[in-house]
Amino acid sequence: MGGRIPDEVLDQIRTQMDLIDVVSTYVQLKKSGRNYFGLCPFHSEKTPSFSVSPDKQIFHCFGCGVGGDIIRFMMEIEQLTFVEAVKHLAEQAGIPLPKMSMTENEENEEQKKMFHAMDLAARFYHHLLLHEKHGRIARQYLEKRQVHIETIKEFQIGFAPPSDRDLLLRFLTRRQFSVDLLERIGLVITRTSSFQNTSFDRFRGRIIFPIHDSQGRVIAFGGRSLGSQEPRYLNSPESPLFYKGNHLFNLHRARKSVRKKQQAIIFEGYMDVIAAWQAGIHTCLATLGTALTEQQAKVIRRNTESVILCYDADRAGLSAAERGSEVLKRVDCTVKIAQMPEKMDPDDYIRRYGASQFQEEVLAGAQTLTAFKLEMLKKNYHLQDEDDRIKYLTAAIDFISELPLIIEQDHYLRRIADEFQMPLDVLKAEQRRMKRRKKKPIERDKQAAKWNNGKQEGTKHFIATHRPPSRVELSEMHLLAYMLKDRSITDWVEKELGAEFQTEMIGALAAHLYRYYQAGHPEDVSKFIRYLEETDPSLIAKVSELAMLDLPDEVSETALKDYVRHIKSGMILAEIERKEKQLQRLIQAGESIRAAQLGQEITQLKRSVQRGISMD
Repeated sequence: MGGRIPDEVLDQIRTQMDLIDVVSTYVQLKKSGRNYFGLCPFHSEKTPSFSVSPDKQIFHCFGCGVGGDIIRFMMEIEQLTFVEAVKHLAEQAGIPLPKMSMTENEENEEQKKMFHAMDLAARFYHHLLLHEKHGRIARQYLEKRQVHIETIKEFQIGFAPPSDRDLLLRFLTRRQFSVDLLERIGLVITRTSSFQNTSFDRFRGRIIFPIHDSQGRVIAFGGRSLGSQEPRYLNSPESPLFYKGNHLFNLHRARKSVRKKQQAIIFEGYMDVIAAWQAGIHTCLATLGTALTEQQAKVIRRNTESVILCYDADRAGLSAAERGSEVLKRVDCTVKIAQMPEKMDPDDYIRRYGASQFQEEVLAGAQTLTAFKLEMLKKNYHLQDEDDRIKYLTAAIDFISELPLIIEQDHYLRRIADEFQMPLDVLKAEQRRMKRRKKKPIERDKQAAKWNNGKQEGTKHFIATHRPPSRVELSEMHLLAYMLKDRSITDWVEKELGAEFQTEMIGALAAHLYRYYQAGHPEDVSKFIRYLEETDPSLIAKVSELAMLDLPDEVSETALKDYVRHIKSGMILAEIERKEKQLQRLIQAGESIRAAQLGQEITQLKRSVQRGISMD
């Protein structure tokens, strides 16, 4: 494709694909007026604020601020690059892409080969499990674990026999896959000696679980040994297709249910997910043999805000649940932790007691992270011993005092008071005493914090808590919205204002819009969004917001002049405010002559406002 994707291809995608159809595969939309609305797929909400315009072929969420055209939607929803999103949409629409440069074409063909090899390997392992004598031992194991044949087929579970060390290698090399490629995607291991290189299958004597990416393509495998072979679970190594910290087992299958129910259940193991899925719990995911990563948490957060962690009841599982909760909280998830009975994992529990009891006893009893930490704190003390009980209460009060909300502190103090049959006033008195002891260090911390103006890290799509826009800001927004529709308005505004807008983002957008029209581009919001993809993608969400404003189709000359008047007035008032602060500093410094000169400038600015540029 030689770098840049031609505009003709982007235009074809836009004309042949309907944004409503694409979005509807992810979001339930209902028509209201000219637009369609639904619950945003990028953040959790109860009232639909996600809007799609069929006329303009753009989307915007008024809750979290994300927006753009059909390509931007695919990039956000599937976490693809621009080029990957274009390729994905082009394939769906049957649009041929132009020939790429030799290097790009070779890279693309090699990646296709890798995916093809993984797909063939998954089908090969699955065939061995279902149809060959090799798979009898694996089928017996799955039957013992009560995994139904329908579930085996749904998850394409397979088997790698222990007896033949290069069975898969021979199967794939006969189909023209090189040993080097198979080694790079983790299907084959090569041992080098002074005599020769020996290659053999990575997985042997294991039940095989295919791992997919968000598009449902096989990218790796997990293998569970049937005998004494260690490790019991073995995953594919990281490869050009697979980075374990980025992916979640079963996401491609569960995503629709997770979004619909607005909840995800995170397990530790493949069998936990498979048992839950078979029992009708379709919001289940699993990490891939590692602690929950921030990237995995962000993937979860894009699909739901509410998460239940359900790990094993041993110390390692509880510790992993606590760490995972902290990671999820950092991306603004609401987290609960479901505790399993001792010496049972979710797979065992579901098989023994069924899905209903699992949901009613385990999931319904999930605790908040704070309640869970208080429970974990108890394990450090012998609560039957009076001294230890007091030590626990002291530690619990200290922990509760660090919670950010007063109402949350009160809630957990009351719980402890009820649990230990102690007067709430006594616990609160102890809390006040602790806070007094910590007061001086806290004050020092606050002083230090004044020097720290660093940005708070947050999720990509934050929940907007905007103050109402001022009259000047509204004028700028409405003016830009009409400029997006009409080049003649843009030309007039450029003469009147240039890029002198009070809001920095609006000023940047205006400057881009001037250049866009000067380059001969048409009055088309979708094409302007594509222009910004190459120049300043950070402004795309703002464009979609402005384009979605509910304004009359036509605007009078009087209204346009009012917008400009309000904007100019706002700039003058801002200048007056700046100069008045400067004036106070000059007076305090005793510089009377400069203060007098500045006072005259302020007076002239105020007169200019009164002469008709001011707001009504």
